Amino acid sequence: MPRPKKRILDFHTGEDVIAEINRLRQDGYRKTKNWNLTQACEHLNLTMTGGMEGFGFRLPWILRATVIKWVINRIFRTRKMSSAPTIDRLKPKTEDGPDDDGVIDDCIATIRQAERFDGSLEDYPFLDNLKPDDWRQFMWIHAAHHLGFFVANGEETRLPV
Repeated sequence: MPRPKKRILDFHTGEDVIAEINRLRQDGYRKTKNWNLTQACEHLNLTMTGGMEGFGFRLPWILRATVIKWVINRIFRTRKMSSAPTIDRLKPKTEDGPDDDGVIDDCIATIRQAERFDGSLEDYPFLDNLKPDDWRQFMWIHAAHHLGFFVANGEETRLPV
């Protein structure tokens, strides 16, 4: 059976993200790309934790002020993200296979923490002057991007790309 196409999702709250994760976990799903739900949750957890605690690196100022700023502004405007290579430190370490409830639960706990986050993003590696509310929306758009690669069992498979 061919893989279904990517779904277009648009989350505006962490609770929206959590509801979709739980729906996929409860109903089961088909992948449209390589990662399973555990791996996607691990990646989302790493990116949210890094935003709140720091990643330990920053892209050069000229990239943050030009190309990355343009890309992120486009993401905010369209509420869509294109696929791009994942840097090694943000790639999941979990092997493909059955989902791991512990990893998924950790991601949900981090989403809840991100909903309340009001700390400094001064050292955020990709953009300067990012406010916590904007960072959260970026995280929800990022989650929609990754969770869009799953189609819940019983859900329509003729979905737009």
